[in-house]
Order: sequence, then C-alpha cells, then structure tokens
Amino acid sequence: MGDEILLELNSTDRRFVVGGMIRHPFVPPPEFGGDTYLMVSPEVMARMGPAQGEFNQLLIQVDPYSEAYARDRMAVIKEQLAKQGIPISVSIYQTPEAHWGRPFVLGITLVLQVLAIVSLMASVILVINTMTAVITQQTDQIGVLKAIGGTTGIITRVYLAGVFVYGLLAAVVALPGGMFAAYMASKFLLNIFNIDYDDFQFSNRAVLFQVLAAVVAPLLAALWPVLSGANISVREAIASYGLGGDFGYSRLDKWIERIGERWLSSPYAIALGNVFRRKGRLLLTQIVLVTAGTMFIMVLTLSNSLSNTLENELNRRGYDIRITFPRNARVEVVEGAAEQLALVEAAEGWYTITGTVLREGQRVQDTAGLGGELYGVPTGSQMYQPNIVRGRWLTAEDTGNVVVISQETAEFNNLVVGDVLTIDLGPIGQSNWTIIGTYQAITSEPIATDPIYAPAPAVVQVTKKTQQARQLLVRTADPTAETTLAVMTYLRNEFESQNIPVNMFTTRTIFQEREYAYNQFGILTQLLLFLAIVMGLVGGIGLMGALSISVVERTREIGVLRAIGADSPTIMGMFVMEGLLQGVLSWFVAVPLALAVARPLSATLGRVILDTALDFSFSYAAVGTWLAAILFIATAASLYPAYSATRISVRASLAYG
Repeated sequence: MGDEILLELNSTDRRFVVGGMIRHPFVPPPEFGGDTYLMVSPEVMARMGPAQGEFNQLLIQVDPYSEAYARDRMAVIKEQLAKQGIPISVSIYQTPEAHWGRPFVLGITLVLQVLAIVSLMASVILVINTMTAVITQQTDQIGVLKAIGGTTGIITRVYLAGVFVYGLLAAVVALPGGMFAAYMASKFLLNIFNIDYDDFQFSNRAVLFQVLAAVVAPLLAALWPVLSGANISVREAIASYGLGGDFGYSRLDKWIERIGERWLSSPYAIALGNVFRRKGRLLLTQIVLVTAGTMFIMVLTLSNSLSNTLENELNRRGYDIRITFPRNARVEVVEGAAEQLALVEAAEGWYTITGTVLREGQRVQDTAGLGGELYGVPTGSQMYQPNIVRGRWLTAEDTGNVVVISQETAEFNNLVVGDVLTIDLGPIGQSNWTIIGTYQAITSEPIATDPIYAPAPAVVQVTKKTQQARQLLVRTADPTAETTLAVMTYLRNEFESQNIPVNMFTTRTIFQEREYAYNQFGILTQLLLFLAIVMGLVGGIGLMGALSISVVERTREIGVLRAIGADSPTIMGMFVMEGLLQGVLSWFVAVPLALAVARPLSATLGRVILDTALDFSFSYAAVGTWLAAILFIATAASLYPAYSATRISVRASLAYG
C-alpha cells in the first residue's frame, strides 16, 4: 500500500500509486503464468486511452445458475449484439463450482491420502515391534504375575490399558498439532490460488479418523504381541526371554548357517543367523523397511515421470520464442524483422482466430468453457506438434477443412476421428471441418481457449485473411536463456517501434514456459519428496526397535560371548552387521516392488492432474540413492542397540532374568 508502480503505455511511462489489494480467485498467479491484473477507476482508464464508457469485456451473472441456462442466455445476448453489428470474439463460461486449480488440488490430495495410509500402516507395525520389545523385556515379570495368580485376561488388560493411555496422549498431542498444520497448509495452498482462508476450520470426519488412528489402531496392533506374551506359561516365562523358538531347525536356517560358515567370520556368521532367528519379527521389520524403500523409489519415480512428461511436451516445441499480437500483423513484416537477425535460425507467423465450435447446431463443450481458437498451421511447419492420441497430425498434403482437436473436448462430446464440426467465426460466418486427429494437452494456460489446429491454407480460405499473423514463433541458433531473452526483447522493441503492438503477457521464451510449467507442479513434487523422507525415517525407527529387542533377547548370549573373549568392537560389529543385512535385504525386495507399483500409480496421478497417463520414467538414480540411504539408516539405527550391547557385563548378563 502506498508504493508506486511504473507502467509503460504507448511508449509513455506512467506512475500509479497502489491504493489497495484484492483477491481474484479465478486469476492464476504469476508463477503459474498468469497475467498481472490492475484495477483502476473509469476516470483513470480514460486517461490511458479508451474513451469513458468504452469496454471490451461484458461480465454477466445468471440467477439461478446452471450451465444450460447460462449458454441459453449467451445465445440470446450474442444474437442481439450481432444485430447491432457488435461481434463477440470469445464467450467464456465460468462455472462457479469449478476452479481452474482443481486438478492441482486433486493431485495434492491424492499424494496426501497415500501418505496418510502408508503412515498409518507403518505406525501399526512400529506399535507391534514396540509392544513385542516391552513383552520380551518383561517376560520374567509376566511369569511372576502368573505365579501369584495373574490370569491371561488380567495381564492382557494391564498392557492394553497402557497402550490406551499412550494412544490418548498421542491424540492429545496430534489433534491440535494436526489441525494447526492442516490450517497452515490450507492457507498456503489457497493463497497460491488467490483465495483468502483466515477462519480456522476443521473437519469432524478428519478428527474422528485421527482419534481412531491414535487410539483404536494401536490397541488392535498391540493385541497380538500382548496376547502372545500373556498366554505363555510360568515355566516358559522364567526359562526363556519372550516369544518364538530357537534358530537352526528349518531348512532355511540350515542353509543360512552353511553360508555363514563358508563365507563369513564367526561373529558375522552369528549376525547372519540372528537376522533370521525371529522370522515373525523379521517379517514385520522388513514390511516397514520395504514399504519405506518402495515409497522412496516410487515417489522419486513419480517426480521423474512428471518431469519427463513436461520435458517431452516442451521438446515438442521447436521454437524458442513465442511472440503474440493483440491484432493482426503482416507475416512478411514480422518474419522479416526476425530473420534479419544472425541469431535467428527460423521464424514462422501463425494466424489464429477465436470461434465457437458447434455440432449439429449445438455448442460443443470445450475443456475450459472458454470457446475454441482456430490455429492456422503453416504447411510443413516444424515449430510445434502436440501429443497425438487418436488419428494423425497435419501433413503437407492437408489443404482442406480438416482439424485436430483436444482429446478432452472429444471425450466430453463423444467425438471421434471422422466426425464433422461447424466452427462459427462470428462475422466471418460458419464453416464445416472434419476431425482427423485428437491431441492431449499437457501444459497450457490455466485459463485459456481450446486450440484447434488446421492447415493454414484452409484457414486463409475461410477467413480471407492472407499473410496475417497473430503469433510469431522464433527458433534461435543459440537456444540459451540469455540469448532467447535478448532476442525476444529486441524483437518486442522493434515491433513496437513499427507500431505493431505486442501482447506482453503471452510473449515468452521457452525457458519461461518451462518455468511456469514446473511451477504448476512444484508443490506436488515437494510433497512427494517429503513423503520419501518421512518413509525413510519411519524405516529407521522400525529397524532400531527391532535391534533393541534383539539385544534384550540375547543378553545371556552376549554374556557368553564376553566370557569367551569377544571384545566390544566385535559385539558392536555383529549388531551393525545385522542391521545392514536387514537393510540390504529390504532393498532387494523394494526395487522390483517399486517398479511394479510405480507405473500404475504414475498413470493414476497423471489422469488426476493432467487427464492423461504420465510418460513413465523409472528413476534408477532413486534405486542407488535408496541403497546408500538404507545403508546409512541401517548403520545409524544399529549404533544405539549395538552400543547398548557393549555395555552389558558378563556378571549382569548371566544374572539376567
């Protein structure tokens, strides 16, 4: 407020003071490629050129709203204006319930739902491991309770009561924290979409789910280890250290034992055997680690596929600069100005005109409700070719009235290749066109017309606009960000000096278009990376818990090893090796699992945010990164249990229990 902004209008600089700021929920932000919107009074606008009362937009609100009623009223208004000689270039139908940013929000929601489900599953396994550790450590106490008359039911209720209390404490901490985090995240996201969100709100259903996850889920998860511990006899409780049998009886045990004897030294052979000693616990730990690894590789693959999809779309653009004009410009003039530059390799003028697409007299529903825009593609052009889904792209032999339309528009209206459309170009009249192909739009302006590609000769024949251009596509000999920006700036100034106005908002370099495209999906990519990090931490916590249980169970074994001369580094190395083996084992399982899961999830995410499957690209870098990460996580998670094992003396270990 109070700052000054400088506007260049008709080669004249004008200063304006910012008197206020507003939010427009249907205006895309600048980082998404949106225009800058400035609101001024009619008197100020008159000083800029247009006469007072002159306008080029008519905003209409219908009540009650329905799409059919809005289209009906628009048809009446269009007919009345046509009688007065006032043409309509494009009709925009803005559904109040359909925000332009909905696909991005749906994509973010999908990622958050996956995060919630995976986090809950991992938490359940952590609860099982933790309760197993508690039961293992207190097995002798369970034996004492059994000896003095404690029943299985009483012991079960005691431990489940503890779980219930911890669950309540978790809910007390998580509920306000989760509400605040959700509020701040919602405020951040809605701020991007120009929507105020200052009133603190929460979902009753979300609160219910959070309470169930904090209280009920831990109780159900703890039920198995608690019942297993409560059901052991007094003799088993006093003579053993918890749950499960000994190692060495199954074929798998004997096979592992032979490997250890042949390839490993005695301490590490013991570590290998200990990995498979408690197969149930190994399975639970592996589920956490494999889930973490799978999610890590999968989310990086999703990010990679998203980037690959955007890059493939941008690579279909054979131009480096796109300059647009608010009114028709002569092709020879704009192309000549560009081609005289040594840095320009090629330049093409494209003619575009907005219109209404009809089928059997009824308006076709396009992707954004903004109408269609007919693009005259020069014969043999290599500047741009969209991703063809059905049919084919335009060729040099196409000179008649044939078009390529978007796949979304075709699906909305049950159109197929070979169908005939009518395009109403206002005062120019109507003409029939045959669909020869459909394309999938990957990136576009958040609010834009629906491009309809046709041969330039056919467009000229229909519109009678010869050698006219509304866009200039330029390919440079040095396609770097600095060169393309310099060439674009020079051409823009050159055109304005020749009284050829340039549309400042849609004139961009390919690097700016790439930046806008990546900005649209930046939040989603960051969420995916955050999910990968969270899963890595959960996996490390699960492994640390499993190894801590192992230390408790093998207290006497550690004492025996001490008694026969094993030093602290040897004992510590055994537990670190055990952690590393579990980490590497999980990596071998996670890689093929991620490869199997990532492709369908990539297709699902693409259909949610782009209405098409992503160009799948498996992240092999993520495979190597996760191997390094799991080795680090396994080592770090093993250090504390390994250090605890080295602190056990011979006397304390043999007296244990």
